[in-house]
Amino acid sequence: MSPTGNHKRSLKQILVGFIERIRENPTIAAITAEGFLTRLGFGMVGFAVPLFALKLGMSLSEVGVLYALQSVTVLIVKPLMAWAADRFGSKPALVFAVTMRCLVGLLFVFVTLPWHLYTIRILQGIMTAARDPSANALIAGHGNKKSMATAFAWYLTARDVGHSLGAAAAGLLIAATDNYQLVFAIAFITSCIAIITVLRYVNEVPGKSIEQANEEEAAAAALPPVPALSFREAYVPLLPYFGFGLMVAITAQMMRGIFPIIAVQYGHLTVAEAGIAASASSIAILGAGPAFAWLSDNIHRSVALIARSIANGVSSLMYIYWPSFAGFVTGCILDDTGKAAFRPTWGAILAELASAHPVRRARIITFLDMSSTMGEIIGPLLAGFIMSAFSIPLMLGLRVALSIGTEVYAVVLFRGKGRG
Repeated sequence: MSPTGNHKRSLKQILVGFIERIRENPTIAAITAEGFLTRLGFGMVGFAVPLFALKLGMSLSEVGVLYALQSVTVLIVKPLMAWAADRFGSKPALVFAVTMRCLVGLLFVFVTLPWHLYTIRILQGIMTAARDPSANALIAGHGNKKSMATAFAWYLTARDVGHSLGAAAAGLLIAATDNYQLVFAIAFITSCIAIITVLRYVNEVPGKSIEQANEEEAAAAALPPVPALSFREAYVPLLPYFGFGLMVAITAQMMRGIFPIIAVQYGHLTVAEAGIAASASSIAILGAGPAFAWLSDNIHRSVALIARSIANGVSSLMYIYWPSFAGFVTGCILDDTGKAAFRPTWGAILAELASAHPVRRARIITFLDMSSTMGEIIGPLLAGFIMSAFSIPLMLGLRVALSIGTEVYAVVLFRGKGRG
């Protein structure tokens, strides 16, 4: 048999194995597809909104407030949505979130005033608050415990690639047409395709619902009751992890929504070049997410956990000292590679910590994941204020300092904690 024949057969075996895994666990595959489709649409929106806000006359600090407003809404609403996912099921919560995302995407087409953007960002926050707990709980419930980081990796990689491709499409469309409504309309259509995927292929988390647990408790009323954990007992041990997630998120989210502005105003890139720079990381993300997830599942978690803070710091230095198209492409690739490396392992840690409380799975995951939401609030506000009051290089320098602090905290927190 020739080497070519063996090669073809191995590729065929890989493809067959991949299809079999999808058939065995269609929910993970469907959520991954949904993540790609919706992020493709909202990657376009995310790139266009800050530039569109400047066109409407908003300042840099107001753009920071615009992004923080969504995160404040998420922070307020997410605990309620996590309870609803545990109470009524994760799939209905996800269907609601994806449907709402489609409707919110349509509203962007009709924006003509700054207050319209503020209102839509609040609605987008409600949608995100409904989506994250249900999606995370579904992956945690359906994923294999021995390869949980890998399950999160494929999902998050699909989201990141969709977001990057959406940014490139938006940059090219804006440069060619200067028509933001066209960008928003295409994003709306793309996001709505995901509804069919969720309805058809996503299954509910296996296990007991709250109603079933209550029925079993009633049937076993003659037995001595098992006292429920108090808030202090359930959540206080999780605070060190919450703090780590917050530190990582603040550092990373300082670039949230303002990368196109920095690229155009500080790097002197065109809008099209900024879009290409924002999407150039797609190839790196495809490899980084699964690769670091494998390291996390099989070697050591800390390798993936500390990668993001290193990437945040080094990329910021690149933006400062290499303000060109090549510099911003390289910096963005590094930034997004760190993100792709960190998030699957973070998701696996959340799933592991929540596995001891399956009835409260969505709420435990949400409590820890709210550290990221708080970072999404603090990061853009902090970055917008420093850029408006001082300068873009000073903001990026602060990001480097915060990255170093996060690195030190990670070493202390995860010392002695090895394989996942």
